[in-house]
Amino acid sequence: MASIYECRTELRSIVNELRSLEWEVRQSAIGLGQDICADRIGGLASKYEGLLTRLNRVDVNKLAEWVYGDE
Repeated sequence: MASIYECRTELRSIVNELRSLEWEVRQSAIGLGQDICADRIGGLASKYEGLLTRLNRVDVNKLAEWVYGDE
């Protein structure tokens, strides 16, 4: 089940990068659209956080039982 753990780690990394990008866009002085852009990036990060929450609820032991049966 290493791939589940790898997915969690990678997804957490993506969320962290998106949050960092959101903050950088909000801090920049690029114009009127920066808040809208930052809001969109933040919304995407929130969706990925929701996915990560659901992924964290996966019981890898039960999943292994389902995949591999009674080997």
